[in-house]
Amino acid sequence: MSRIKDMTEGRPIRLMIQFSAPLLVTNVLQLLFTVVDSAIVGRILGVNAFASVGATASLHWFVLSFVFGMSQGFGTFFAQRFGAKDMSGLRRAFVTAAYIALGFGAVAGIVGLLTSESLLLLLHTPPELMHDAVIYLSFLLGGLPLTFSYNMLNMTLYSLGDSKTPLRAMVIATVLNIALNLALIFPFGIAGVAAASLLAQSVALMYCFRTLRKTGILNGCGFRPDSASVYPLLRLALPLGFRNAVIETGSLLVQRYVNAYGTEFVAGIAAARRMYSLLMIAGGAIEASVVTFVAQNFGAKRFDRVRQGVRDGMQLAILSAAVVMAVTLPFGRGILGLLIDGDPVQVAAVLDIGAQQLTVMALFLPFLHMLFLFRAALQGIGNTFIPMLSGFVELAMKMIAVLVLTQFWGIWGVYLADPLGWPMAALLLAISYIIAFKKLETRVMGNLNPKQ
Repeated sequence: MSRIKDMTEGRPIRLMIQFSAPLLVTNVLQLLFTVVDSAIVGRILGVNAFASVGATASLHWFVLSFVFGMSQGFGTFFAQRFGAKDMSGLRRAFVTAAYIALGFGAVAGIVGLLTSESLLLLLHTPPELMHDAVIYLSFLLGGLPLTFSYNMLNMTLYSLGDSKTPLRAMVIATVLNIALNLALIFPFGIAGVAAASLLAQSVALMYCFRTLRKTGILNGCGFRPDSASVYPLLRLALPLGFRNAVIETGSLLVQRYVNAYGTEFVAGIAAARRMYSLLMIAGGAIEASVVTFVAQNFGAKRFDRVRQGVRDGMQLAILSAAVVMAVTLPFGRGILGLLIDGDPVQVAAVLDIGAQQLTVMALFLPFLHMLFLFRAALQGIGNTFIPMLSGFVELAMKMIAVLVLTQFWGIWGVYLADPLGWPMAALLLAISYIIAFKKLETRVMGNLNPKQ
């Protein structure tokens, strides 16, 4: 159990930095994992193939974000059980969550395979992109059981304070993905790139599961799901999955408007959205560390440490936003230029669009990091309703951007669609956290000291 870290003892900021540092590298590799697919496609198969992959992004992320949200909910429950030293409850919940993950992944994968072409048509995907887009999306949606299982294992490890094993797994997956991409793209084209991603992910999944078994934390789990664990797991997981799906519904609407501007605009926005992960690297690492820290200490009823952890997390969030902006604003266009090759005039047009989108996102980054921080704090104390509500705020702002702002500002309304909701959502989450935490602390401490 050497990799497991109890975060209920020790300096909060030190624990969160130790936890988030490997996670930061993991996120960089995750970015490399996704960017490699796009870069290899863009530089070997050309701009149209690159745009075909980009045209699938919103649909893929719509489903994938639901998977991420549910996995986060599972991880929060695991961390609370671990913090409370309830190993039996943790084991029962893990087995039950595994069944839920496999079941949802299978159903979503089958539905996705049957409807992928119709959905791409509904989004007005340009005809010249349809063939490759359908192939790429079908592979990724068919692999959803694998993807859900892998993410659930990652969140399980994070909930136990282990951020190093997911890092090692991502190193393996990234190296393998590059090798398989180069080996499979020439004989199989777009299908080879999608297959390479799934094969690399399967190896990473096996590594994570093998390491988790070695810790001994799952000894005695058995294979039977626990009906009593279903409700508390879904109570945390479904709202987070639904929140992400709501946000990505807005992204689908945005993608419809993006597609209407033609292939070069689709490719430029696709490039910027690939690099959007760059903006989220540090914020995502801090969000995961705050969720784990808060959940473990909330489970242990260490409210003083929860409060201090959120304060320390705020400092890390502000600092990380400043550092990422300092890199992205001057070098963003150059980084995007590594993704595609082809006709110089067409490439220049694509890069201009991508650089404008990336700059707008970078300028709103401090709001995004505050959103991550307070969303994580609320999830850690078991409040998933407000994070879900924040998803509707983001959806509303995306709709305003593409339905209203595009009428006056054209493509700049599209550029603002994602970041416009971040300040409003961050404000809602911050106020809600302060109120919710105070109420929970008063109630729990009152139950512990009924005579006071």
